[in-house]
Amino acid sequence: MMSELSQFLKDHIPHGWGVRKLSEMAEAHGLPLSIATISLYLSSKHGKPTHRTLRAFSRLLGIPLKQLHKAAHLPPPRDDYLWTPPREVWQLTKQQGEAVSTFIKAIVEHPSGTLPADITGTRQALPVRPDYLVIKEILGQ
Repeated sequence: MMSELSQFLKDHIPHGWGVRKLSEMAEAHGLPLSIATISLYLSSKHGKPTHRTLRAFSRLLGIPLKQLHKAAHLPPPRDDYLWTPPREVWQLTKQQGEAVSTFIKAIVEHPSGTLPADITGTRQALPVRPDYLVIKEILGQ
């Protein structure tokens, strides 16, 4: 069955454009959409879309980003806040950078403070600790 997002994208592709043409246009405009990514989205074989991917499709096809979020059943993008990491981020090692990315993804994916069910079906609450202690633990400090 076709996902709503895939159908929405297909409905907005210019007549005569295929996956290859979309990929060429994305590359020409510096958009992060590979031919493989485009194929996955148009064939409903994609996972949960990232904001970056939706933004790229928005720019490529001239579709308002809010409409893509709606088709993907995601909350609308927030225009009032865009977090930019501090300048000191360049001082992190690759491992530390990946840890910070993992931490941010966990917060976004589980805002309720609970972990997803594990293979036994139990849920574990995240320990309540000040954010700075969590960051220190992740960074190994």
